[in-house]
Amino acid sequence: MVSKEQFLEDFKRSLNIKTDITLDTDLLDIDEWSSFSMVLFISMVEEKYGIKAEPFCVAEAVFLEDLYHIVEG
Repeated sequence: MVSKEQFLEDFKRSLNIKTDITLDTDLLDIDEWSSFSMVLFISMVEEKYGIKAEPFCVAEAVFLEDLYHIVEG
């Protein structure tokens, strides 16, 4: 189980995000979020947590909380 705090820290580090984010943050409000960052996210989740995230589910995410739920299964 990944804590919310750890998830946010790992997410920020993987995309080199300097601004504050929460699970309520809309992904479209994150300048660094793009189709390339989706690939980086999927790679980070697999490498760090051993979880295979479905690209379709990642693409459907609206908020960071949606991505967290993917990790939490």
